[in-house]
Amino acid sequence: MKLSLMVAISIISAMGVASPTFAQTKVSINSEMTRKVLTITPYDLVTASYQGRFVGQGIPSAGRFTSAVRSNRIKAEDLVKVAISQRRLSIETLEDRGYLYKVQSILDNLDRN
Repeated sequence: MKLSLMVAISIISAMGVASPTFAQTKVSINSEMTRKVLTITPYDLVTASYQGRFVGQGIPSAGRFTSAVRSNRIKAEDLVKVAISQRRLSIETLEDRGYLYKVQSILDNLDRN
C-alpha cells in the first residue's frame, strides 16, 4: 500500500512539473500559427486590392485600381500600409525591401498590360 501511494505521488509530481513546459510549447506553436495566418503574399496583396477588399481604406478596385497604379497614385508602400492597418502584415514589412520590390513588380506588370 505504501509503495503504491508513493508511486502515485511520484506520478502526480512528475505531471505537475511537465505541465508548464507543455503549456509553453503549446502557446508558442499557436503564436506561430497566428503569424502565418496574418501574412499575405505580395501577389495576394495586389489581387485583394484589385478585387476591392481595401476600398474602405481608400484603395479603389478593378479599373480604377489599374488607373491609379498607372498614374502612380498607388504604390507598393500604400498597399503595405493598408495591409498593416488590417493586421495582415507586420509593421516591419515597410522595411522589407524584398517584399516591397515584389509588390511593386506586380504593380508594374499591371501597368504594362
